[in-house]
Amino acid sequence: MSGLYQLKRKLQRKLPKSMQNRFQEMIYVLLYRFSPARKQNFFNSGYAPANAFCRETPPFSNEPLQATLYDHLLECLSDACENAPDRLLDIGSGLGGGVRLGAVRFPCAQVVGVEVNATAVRVARSRLQDVPTASFEQGDARALPFPDAGFDAIFSVGAASYIGLDEYYREAARLLKPGGTMVFSAGYTDARLENHRRKNESLAKKNGLVLHTFEDITPHVFAAIGEDVPRRKALIDRVPRPFRGYALNWADMPGTMRYQEYEDGRRLDYFVVCTKPKSAKGSNAM
Repeated sequence: MSGLYQLKRKLQRKLPKSMQNRFQEMIYVLLYRFSPARKQNFFNSGYAPANAFCRETPPFSNEPLQATLYDHLLECLSDACENAPDRLLDIGSGLGGGVRLGAVRFPCAQVVGVEVNATAVRVARSRLQDVPTASFEQGDARALPFPDAGFDAIFSVGAASYIGLDEYYREAARLLKPGGTMVFSAGYTDARLENHRRKNESLAKKNGLVLHTFEDITPHVFAAIGEDVPRRKALIDRVPRPFRGYALNWADMPGTMRYQEYEDGRRLDYFVVCTKPKSAKGSNAM
């Protein structure tokens, strides 16, 4: 286990949750800068089984399980939207895989990615030059650099887990137009699913949103992790040694604390669909 990862575990026990999240963001930035992660299209655990489109269509076919998690959310977004969105935002867009997929699924929409990691933003801008409807901005998801009510739809994979649900809901609700839709996935440890359902219901109502869907996707995520072990191991073997222990746990590899949490049933993943009513006030109606 790397010294960096040992330090991270010690800090987790001592720091408040907000500072833990900031520390994780710092390591996330360093991993993109000094590891093979920057050569990937996605940075998530995946969703199994991979769908046919993501298995067969480049560049999604390079990481079909990870692309499928995004595609699953985008399909739910499409189902929930009354009209096709004109402006679509990916919070925590990483290297742009989700933005590219969003541009495929919503070809008439402007798809914007926002990402805290400057290295990832530079790479994504370079990679998606062939997608004229895509653009990227650097920004902290806790205070996003966009005006109120600027997007018809918002999607994200994992961002809410790192910035915190309260801040995620506040910013997403601020940015959504009345009548807009947001869909996101999140993952947590040592919390009952029902507790998170109630928390999401409460936060949706507090921020003037209507919660329509709350779905447990843990079995699909854990199955994807197991299926993807060989590909992830090959990548991690190329990660600089100081970061390797951290990368192993972040990739949920067998033998790590995170993998054990899944095996023990202490780790959960879910996705959420909310809408912002056209009127000023909405009520929670799940």
